[in-house]
Amino acid sequence: MKTIFRWLRWTLRMTWSLFWGFFWTIGISFLILVGIFYFTDSSASGASGLGHAAQKVVYQAGNLFGDQGFAARFGMAPNSQSNQTDNHEHNGARWDQPEATVYLDPNISQTFIKAYRDAIEAWNQTGAFTFKLVTNEKEANVVLTEMDNASVSAAGETASQTNLLTNRFTHITVRLNRHYLLNYVYNYSYERIVNTAEHELGHAIGLDHNDGESVMQPAGSFYSIQDMDVEAVRQLYKE
Repeated sequence: MKTIFRWLRWTLRMTWSLFWGFFWTIGISFLILVGIFYFTDSSASGASGLGHAAQKVVYQAGNLFGDQGFAARFGMAPNSQSNQTDNHEHNGARWDQPEATVYLDPNISQTFIKAYRDAIEAWNQTGAFTFKLVTNEKEANVVLTEMDNASVSAAGETASQTNLLTNRFTHITVRLNRHYLLNYVYNYSYERIVNTAEHELGHAIGLDHNDGESVMQPAGSFYSIQDMDVEAVRQLYKE
């Protein structure tokens, strides 16, 4: 009988030790990973940066449960495909010429800075419109920046000022919404972030939404610049 009790006591001790060992291992590993992401991959500082880093650790760990992660597997994650790229209302305006100067806000997310640059290069390579980067915001026709707005279902927005007499743009501000695009729960790839930037720059050119296979499709940001988009720009600026 004593042998049985000793065995039970030993089993309970081992189980308890394994449980706490596992708990502390997970906890310490989590803190280490949060620290790594905070110092190497977080565009924010302080509590906000720590929150983004912790969110990324949870999301990456959740990927072990499937392609869409832990939250999606258990029905807790929103679907990024249901988000609109933006809520842009087209007014038919354009620039005088197929070109515009652009100021890229240096204080925004590095991911957005790279995405904006890639989107600018993509549009410039079409030959239909040219964006010229400038270092002085006052010299810019278009300002590229960011927002963090959960109250809208849009991944980006383009706000334009227009001369009502000539129907020509006078100034435009483009904002990418970090609440969706940089929130790992929504699972936006870098490619889709670039597509979103290309979409918003399309509005800055003067393009309206297009329901076809177009970068100007209003939802999903699944397409980059297509031939039909290039032709639409050429027709818009055709004298």
